[in-house]
Amino acid sequence: MDVIGIGSAFVDYFIKTDEAFLKKLGLKPEDDFLFKEKKISKNDIFDKLKVLTKSPGGISVNTIAALAKLNIKVGYCGVIGKDINGDFWTKNIGNIDLSRIKRVGKTSICACLLTSQGKKRTFLSEVNPADFDFLKNIDLNYLKSAKFIHLGPLILNTKDGIKHTVKLIRRISKPLISFSPSILYIAEGPQKLYKIFEKTYILFLNQKEIKYLTGQKPEFGSKSLLKYGPEIVVCTLAERGALITTFKNQFYSPRFDVDNIVDTTGAGDAFAAGFLYGLIKGKSLRWSANFANGLAAKSLTDLGLHWLKTARLS
Repeated sequence: MDVIGIGSAFVDYFIKTDEAFLKKLGLKPEDDFLFKEKKISKNDIFDKLKVLTKSPGGISVNTIAALAKLNIKVGYCGVIGKDINGDFWTKNIGNIDLSRIKRVGKTSICACLLTSQGKKRTFLSEVNPADFDFLKNIDLNYLKSAKFIHLGPLILNTKDGIKHTVKLIRRISKPLISFSPSILYIAEGPQKLYKIFEKTYILFLNQKEIKYLTGQKPEFGSKSLLKYGPEIVVCTLAERGALITTFKNQFYSPRFDVDNIVDTTGAGDAFAAGFLYGLIKGKSLRWSANFANGLAAKSLTDLGLHWLKTARLS
């Protein structure tokens, strides 16, 4: 494998609504919670709002699915439920090696509530109680054979997810680690993530996450994070493109304009795919960032991973 993804996998349900509906549930745009955290019933969502479509999802999953479409050899280690949603996920995820997945329990789902014509998202999730089970007797030789391991969060319990991730990567020496922690891990506090940063080669963040981690703007926050281990810090900046920071250099890569934004969910994950693609192909950081911005722009044109069915990626 070129890249192996690790992190919670979901079936994402895409639902259009408005901020008034979110307010009734005690939510606001860009919130990211478990149903149980907010004491919200799934019926409050699925009985009252129309589902537009569904798609395989998850932070690491979105990235490796895009890489697979780019003909990069990718695999996934994680748990997929032994249910109808699990069957849907495996049939629609694309050309990903699933030989190391564990099928058990009920597939994790995420209600992706879209407001502001898809430009803002609110996430409510229910996570498979067996989400950590893939870590039992995990095939380390399989992981060590990859060029990159792309880490996303394990969401069943973020505190335990961080601990499990630290334990796992300490047992792996060869592959380079790329890490998309998401606000869910970052909310646990930066100190808890430093042990992962120590082994991280590329750290993928957005500007909100940089602010949470460092209290600084992206330019200074990215530089300050280098001292904890990453060699490359990538900060996506929405309409401003992306900021790439290394010990030697810092530069902006401009955005690609999109005429009709349908959904911003997973745009950062698509960027990560494009950036990893460039590095795997031996391209420069500037080329990789430019390609990644183009890929992220294409991901905005449809819901979930549906853009992969129609977009020309080369």
